[in-house]
Amino acid sequence: MNTQLKIIFYFIFVFGILYYIQTKYEIFDISFTKPVIEKKEEEKLNKITSLEILNSEGKKIVVSLEIADTQILRQQGLSNRKSLGDYQGMLFIFDSSDIYPFWMKDMYIPLDIIYISESFYIVDILKEVAPCSSTCNNFVPESEFRYVLEVKSGFSDINRVDIGNAVIFDISSEE
Repeated sequence: MNTQLKIIFYFIFVFGILYYIQTKYEIFDISFTKPVIEKKEEEKLNKITSLEILNSEGKKIVVSLEIADTQILRQQGLSNRKSLGDYQGMLFIFDSSDIYPFWMKDMYIPLDIIYISESFYIVDILKEVAPCSSTCNNFVPESEFRYVLEVKSGFSDINRVDIGNAVIFDISSEE
């Protein structure tokens, strides 16, 4: 066997060992696959019907939800809606934590936009965001988030919802 072939086999062998160690023990801060929501977690997210916010006074505020968990649903959002109930909202669910821009294109009602971390705490709130007319600005919070709750404008002030409040996803009992 020639020297070049031996070197190639050696590199494949070493790479295989490193790959095995990384996938089994996750020693290094790298991943060979795209982060994916586990099947059980994804099934739970699909059953969300409401959530609770524990405000600064310890009071539970329950919000009935519509879910936007695909790219198409997130793009549509609450566009073209003429009204929204006082305790109704849309929960946007993203695959991973990041900073995603939001805008008010084709909106008719002003909103409060509540950004929620992966650990279920409110990390930012944009209050009384008005619909845009001809040009629409992107709204970008300072912190990473995984979930966004859009509710009727004034909701945050009326219910004393603040940054740092805990959010509990209420999973329906349907199987």
